[in-house]
Amino acid sequence: MAGLIKKQVLKHLSRFTKNLSPDKINLSTLKGEGELKNLELDEEVLQNMLDLPTWLAINRVFCNKASIRSLDKVIMEMRTCEEPRAPNGPSPIATVSGQSEYGFAEKVVEGITVSVNSIVIRIGAKAFNASFELSQLRIYSVNENWEHGDLKSTRIQDPQRGEVLTFKEINWQMIRIEADATQSSHLEIMCAPVRLITNQSKIRVTLKRRLKDCNVIATKLVLILDDLLWVLTDSQLKAMVQYAKSLSEAIEKSTEQRKSMAPEPSQVCC
Repeated sequence: MAGLIKKQVLKHLSRFTKNLSPDKINLSTLKGEGELKNLELDEEVLQNMLDLPTWLAINRVFCNKASIRSLDKVIMEMRTCEEPRAPNGPSPIATVSGQSEYGFAEKVVEGITVSVNSIVIRIGAKAFNASFELSQLRIYSVNENWEHGDLKSTRIQDPQRGEVLTFKEINWQMIRIEADATQSSHLEIMCAPVRLITNQSKIRVTLKRRLKDCNVIATKLVLILDDLLWVLTDSQLKAMVQYAKSLSEAIEKSTEQRKSMAPEPSQVCC
């Protein structure tokens, strides 16, 4: 029985991972438990799932242990792109299920609650390196009032417009943020490291997607922090301004790429 289950797990998860093999899967059919170890996820597939902007790319994602209930530690390495990378492809969930439209497979995935004990995100940019470390992170679906409820209430579908809205909430117990310069500069302020540690926080995410191909056409993020007291020195504040400027050009190029690839509005002739 365990062997049959392993084959099914491999069949579906191998499309999302690079190195999944039977020896990395531990199953106990009697206890109803399962565990996967040392997983390396496919960067391109994850980019498509997250619908990342083209000025940001994933280098590597590694998970040391994943159980049926939660993930232990996830490490994600990313980089900024001076020139926009290729646009995101179709939803991998829809591709696996053999459908292109928003359907059952997408609804099942949306209903999953994800718990991660620790997640580390490292981002390499031209002017600086940054790291985000979050503990006790949870991702779950909510309704339009940001409350837990029936899964049917976590999405609003409009067949006439061919769109669907879905609502997610991400919360964590603690986040540690660090940023430091990577290249020498004539300004000493670029060498001032920036650090921030906060307690409980959350992000509310609203996604708008097309029903016909599941592509994300709009995203809204709202960051909610607990009471925050952040004291910055003059050099740290100036360094943050420099870091933001170093990203602005890449973001502008990505925005122009998206606009150039957007379909032209249809013209109605009288």
